[in-house]
Amino acid sequence: MIDPVLVSNQSRPHWRDRLLAHYRLRDWRGFTRLYDLLKPAAGRREIDVRTRYGSRFLLCPWDSVDSHVLLEGFYESEVIEALRPALSAPDAVLWVVGANFGLHALTAKYLYPSTRVVAFEPSPAMGARIIENSRLNHLDIELHAYALADREAVLTFHANASGNPGMSTLHPCSDFTYDNRFSVSTHTPALVIERNLAPAPTVLLVDAEGAEEDTLLGFGPHLATPALRRLVFEASNEFLETLPPSALQNLLTTAGFSLEKLERQEQTAHSLSNFLGVKL
Repeated sequence: MIDPVLVSNQSRPHWRDRLLAHYRLRDWRGFTRLYDLLKPAAGRREIDVRTRYGSRFLLCPWDSVDSHVLLEGFYESEVIEALRPALSAPDAVLWVVGANFGLHALTAKYLYPSTRVVAFEPSPAMGARIIENSRLNHLDIELHAYALADREAVLTFHANASGNPGMSTLHPCSDFTYDNRFSVSTHTPALVIERNLAPAPTVLLVDAEGAEEDTLLGFGPHLATPALRRLVFEASNEFLETLPPSALQNLLTTAGFSLEKLERQEQTAHSLSNFLGVKL
């Protein structure tokens, strides 16, 4: 449910953005021509859009995740829905590892203002978008501009500035082209917690484009703590069907999580799915 009070407390997007979002949502012909007319190359090209949950984002209609939000009102809403039961707890702390432009992190904070949201995003371009989108929503979340992994190191990060920035990763795909490569610091989640750089999560979302296992290994004993009640992560569609179980599945079940596959709610199906882990 969208809180009408939250919606009413925000200004509306400009009429140009509302018109473009209306056209794109209905997939009408002439969108590109209208977009070029209302968003000339000399100015800001992003479209200010309100999601179906009420949160607002500046979106590029030609980027993969952004275009899904424009066309369907959100991207991977099954993730938000799976996390919501734990986000409503009074002591909720959400970590979003691989926060991209802040879609899930800021929407969670929008829906549950008392939840403490910690976003980890090593890409400077995406970090800048998180900051801008947090200001657009008048929300405060904690942004950590480094990657999480199973060790402290300086590693090469492979990133895209446009097209599909969400595939930026420490684990590049051999059949995917990346625009940029740069060095990033990595820290283990365990040391982040033990050094009091961020409070330990009670809810966890890991979308690290192939680095999920490394990230979860980096929690060490903190993965099994009862306080961490619910997590969502991305893995291959056959993750729960693989025999013998993968190292990641064994890691999570040993930590006390019951696992299930989430059904996609938008037209976003590909070779990976989101999975939910719950401690009973």
